[in-house]
Order: sequence, then structure tokens, then C-alpha cells
Amino acid sequence: KKNPTNKPWFLVANFTGPHGPMDITDRMYKRWQGIDFPQPNNCKKFGPPTHVKIRRNCSAMVENIDRWLGIYIEELKKRGELDNTIIVYSSDHGEMLGDHNRWGKSVPYQPSVGIPMIIWGPGVVKSVVSDALVSLMDLNATFLDYANIPRPQYMDSISMRPLLEGKSSSHREYVLSGLNKWRMVFDGQYKLILTRGKKPVLYDLVNDPLENQDIADRKPIHVKRLTELIPLQSRKAAE
Repeated sequence: KKNPTNKPWFLVANFTGPHGPMDITDRMYKRWQGIDFPQPNNCKKFGPPTHVKIRRNCSAMVENIDRWLGIYIEELKKRGELDNTIIVYSSDHGEMLGDHNRWGKSVPYQPSVGIPMIIWGPGVVKSVVSDALVSLMDLNATFLDYANIPRPQYMDSISMRPLLEGKSSSHREYVLSGLNKWRMVFDGQYKLILTRGKKPVLYDLVNDPLENQDIADRKPIHVKRLTELIPLQSRKAAE
């Protein structure tokens, strides 16, 4: 079906992988044999061979999704719609893969809350890796912006269009996250985690990207500053 307007289309597809159980096909298995991987950070649950196998299978699942995305892109080329389509390649959460003896999601460590996002399309600057702070929720306002639809005032989402088109190098001053008993705020260097029934935890992700050293006792000023950035109602859920 041809696009009847001049407005960009968005490529929308959903894949459940990579996801446990990490079962893959024989073709996917063979492509990743002999590929080594770093061991997970601060994890003693399995031996090195098992961790490598898990990471090979996970990578094979990611590669399979990449293959299907390539099929979609080729179809867009055939239809003559590629130059009028914005492709957003992202996820709803990360994956611990053994870091800190954790698997899956739902924890405030970066492998879980850090979400990969690649955006390509007309007007989007090419080959740029940005460290600007963005939220997955910002996709809402971004889609509205490209569709020339006003963003509702009650919406917390902020359009990433200026960032995507190279008109700005920054986006948010900080990002928030939370689930169940914990709340988190990150300002680009310091990340504060509040968990109900526990002391605040503070990491310096510039100097400690693997989050191995809690510096909350040494940086009380940052603990106080970041705590005040978490909305009071949300903060109470972690008290």
C-alpha cells in the first residue's frame, strides 16, 4: 500500500527475542561458534564456558532480528517508501546477562534500564552516536512532532526531533525510572537508586560504568540533589 501523504511513515514491528529460553536454530548456532565474549561483571553463578554459550545464543537472536529488519527495509525499497519512512529500532528493557548475578530485567542496573535505540530516516543525521539523555517515552512526542500534531500539555514526553536532526546535542537534564519498590534518577554522571527499606545507592557511571562502587556515603550532596529530582509521589513509593 502506497503512502498517500508526504508525511513520514514509521516502521512498526514487534519481536519477542532475544528472550529466554535462549534456544536457537542450528543455522543460528553455527554462525556464532568460536566467538568469544567477556565474562559478566561480578557473577559467579556459572563457569566461563556456560556464560559464553549464553551470550552466543543471545547474540544469535539479535542477529536474527537484524536479518528480519533487513527484509523489511528491502521491501520498503521495492515499494519506493524507504526515503519517506522513519525506522526506530529499540526495546522495552535491557538484559542483565549475568552481571551482578542477575538475569533478565526489573532491576535498576544499567544493563537492565539502559535501552538500545537506533533511529534512521529522512532528516535524521547519519552515523552519529549520541550520549544525550533520552527516555523511551520521548518517542510519543517525537511521533507527534513528525506528524505535525501538537503535543498535549499534560504529556511528559519530549520530542527528540531537534536531537535527531542535529539541531541540538542535548535533550534532558536527567532521566527517571522506577519499578515496584525502587526509583532511579540519572543526570549523565551520577545515578541514584532509592529502594524501600534500604539505604540510598549512588554510582558514578563516568568513573564506574559497571556500577561496582556505591559512593552514597562519600557524596551526600549528590544524594540530596538527585533525591529532590524524583517527584515526591514517586519518591514515597521507595520510602
